[in-house]
Amino acid sequence: MSPCTLSLEAMTALLDLEEFEVVEASEDRKSRRRDLVVVPRVAVALCPHCRQVCQDRHACHDRQVLDLPMGSYATHLTVRQSQFHCRHCDKFFTPPLAGLAEGAHATERLLRRLAELVKHADVLAASAFFGVPEKTLEKWYYDYVQRLDRQEPLRPIRTLGVDELSLKNGTGSSASC
Repeated sequence: MSPCTLSLEAMTALLDLEEFEVVEASEDRKSRRRDLVVVPRVAVALCPHCRQVCQDRHACHDRQVLDLPMGSYATHLTVRQSQFHCRHCDKFFTPPLAGLAEGAHATERLLRRLAELVKHADVLAASAFFGVPEKTLEKWYYDYVQRLDRQEPLRPIRTLGVDELSLKNGTGSSASC
């Protein structure tokens, strides 16, 4: 791997993930791969247990994540994610990052693009395009679709025992709620 010729500010702008800042970048021209080390821009977090603002970092863990390709280069992110210690409730937590998909080593936008690609092709084609094993990509896809289904608001029930003809004709034989 050789260092990227672009400045870190330029790489941050090209990455276009507003939560993160690129602190290190390298690329391998032979394998067409770009590795970026990113850190969250915000140095504080909200404790999920007591809802207090915390800035005491306990530890830092690297998380390997796949992102959308930049040009013809695969983009691999090393996310330096901090674990915080809350002084108020004496608990440890790692804050979630909106740009990273839970349960997958991928960004949310990569999964969104994957879902679009699967609509027009299939998981095998998406697997070949992104260079990820088919079973891994299949799990990411189905988890993403299930998560989207849970996020959609439920619509209120307006009619029961719908008789399509009576709705069209307005005879009122269907029970309205």
